[in-house]
Amino acid sequence: MEKIIDVQPGQTILEQGEEGSGFFVLKSGTLEVFKDDILLAVIMYPGTIFGEMGDILGRPRSCSVRAKNEARIAYYEIDSLDSLVCSNPEIAVKLIRTLASRLDRTTQKLIDTARENPLWSTK
Repeated sequence: MEKIIDVQPGQTILEQGEEGSGFFVLKSGTLEVFKDDILLAVIMYPGTIFGEMGDILGRPRSCSVRAKNEARIAYYEIDSLDSLVCSNPEIAVKLIRTLASRLDRTTQKLIDTARENPLWSTK
């Protein structure tokens, strides 16, 4: 189920818009997440899950992910997200925590942007 992949700096791991299934886990190195060529995030903590959104939403990949430096990742191919979660509840917990953390960071960025832009303020 787990496939270890070594990637080189600049190598694309996921391409925005491509069909894909399965998800990845960072083992080592640093990755960059881009949406429409805008840097959204940097993945640098081992154990971070990425590439799961397409399976969860049933859509093509929403972002591109590229290696910033040499990295090692694990790829997990899945036939069905439902069966994966049922047979591995710990993965469901990790996915929930990952998504909640991303939502929290995004919410904070929106608040920061609103504070910097008076047009967004309700006062």
